[in-house]
Formats: sequence, structure tokens, C-alpha cells
Amino acid sequence: MQHSFCPEKVRRYSRQLNFFLDIEESEAAATALLKRIMDCRVALIGVGAVGSWILRELVQIGFQRFIIVDPKELKLTDRTRNAFFDHRLIGRPKAMVAESFVHGQVLKPETRAVRAPLDIDTNVEELIGSDVDLIINTADEPYIGATSIKLSRYCVTKRLPLLVAGGFDAHLASLSEMIVPGQTPCSDCYAKHFEETLRGWKPISHPIVDRRRGFGGLPSLSAFAASAAVLKIVRLLSERGGDIEQGRGEFLFDQYSIDSFKVERNPECSTCGDLGRLRAHAD
Repeated sequence: MQHSFCPEKVRRYSRQLNFFLDIEESEAAATALLKRIMDCRVALIGVGAVGSWILRELVQIGFQRFIIVDPKELKLTDRTRNAFFDHRLIGRPKAMVAESFVHGQVLKPETRAVRAPLDIDTNVEELIGSDVDLIINTADEPYIGATSIKLSRYCVTKRLPLLVAGGFDAHLASLSEMIVPGQTPCSDCYAKHFEETLRGWKPISHPIVDRRRGFGGLPSLSAFAASAAVLKIVRLLSERGGDIEQGRGEFLFDQYSIDSFKVERNPECSTCGDLGRLRAHAD
């Protein structure tokens, strides 16, 4: 196989290249995919229960350029779910703990750790910079739906793909949503869909009233969600990247099955509707 990589990289990423042969149709395409992965600059918002596992897997598959955003510090309670937990690191900012991990694993890392929250007043470009190829959102505070809408609207204007991953409570094993402006539903499309389909629905009270001593989910569910997210990212960057699933799904732990459904892009969406019409006209 012909490579444009140095011998050290060929040895280091031989397994990844062999795996990519199952995705692409030629050795040249597999090599090109690894090159795109190495060149891709990823902004990861949140390195908690799911975000930390996503970062670990991205590094293992070949990504090396990251902006890592998280306002919190590593705590003792993170021991059951964070991929970078170490008792010696308790009290250190999560973003910087994650950055140290990247530098310990990657041959030529390019990173920036940002200890700041993502909220309604955040200027996204000031937070992550303008030189970004992909944004991943796992920030569940104040609510992952709200943070995703904010990022989705930014990504639509910049024509950037956004992966919404992570979850909460019973939705920790999410399959994630890849949002590609003009091609897939944006977060506003999803919000409108659920506004219409869940009209009149009443939530069921949790059977456990006091959940303060709960673990907040199993690490295996977080790792599952991270793996599903990373495979979607690899698919996006592959030569068949235009074939993006449009929908939402999750692994149901109690039934040991996958539950998923498709959400159509809303052509009248005030955020992304015009992009869809422009894309259809170009095609």
C-alpha cells in the first residue's frame, strides 16, 4: 500500500487503515480518509460522561486537532463516568485534563483548552474560533436541546457540520444526530418536529423520588454513545459522506434493542429552509 505518511505514522495507524478499507472502496481512499481525519479541526463542547469518551475514541482513530471546551473541574463523582478520571487530577479543569490526554497520545497535537460555559449569551466564534471543520456538542447544561439549537444556528450560517451527542437520565445511549446544513434537519427542525408530535404528551414521574445518590447512568452506555458518534463522524469524512442518516435513536438498555426514527428536514424552517432550496436548485 502506498502512503504519504512517515514510517512512524504508517506503523501507528496500520489498524485504522485496515479498518477504513471496510468503509472505503480502495487503499487510496482509505489513506485519503485518514489524511482528512488528521487534518480535521474539531471543536468539542463538553468533556463529561459522553464527551470524554468521544475524545478518547477520536484520538485513537487518528484525530489530532482539537478545541476542547468545558467550564467545570474534575470531581470525585466523575469516577463512574469520565474517561479521563484520575484521583490525582481531582480539582483540575476538565478541558485541561482532556488536553493533557491528547498531548500524551498524539504524535503532533494541535489543541486549545477553553474553560468557559456555553450559554445563551455566548459568542460561539469567540468561544471556539473561526478555523473549525466540525463541532461536537455534548453540553447538557442548561439543557442539551438549548445548547444544540444555539450551535446549530451558528453552524447553518457557517455551513459547518454539527454532531449532537450525549444525553441525560434514560437517554445516555443516544445514537447522536449529524446535522449537515442544507442536507439534514437542523436542531430547529427537530424542535418543531417534537413540538408537533408530542403535543398533549405528559411525562411519567420517575419511580425513584430521591436520586441524589444515583450514579447517573452506566459507563458502558456512555461508551456506546461515544462509539456511535465517532462512527458517524468517520462516515461524514468518508468518500460516501453525503449519505447521512437523518433521525434520532438510542439503545434501550432494558430491552437490549435499538429504537430509532427518521425526522425529515422542514423545508419551511426559518433557520435552514433556504439552504435546502438552494441545494435543490444547484442539484
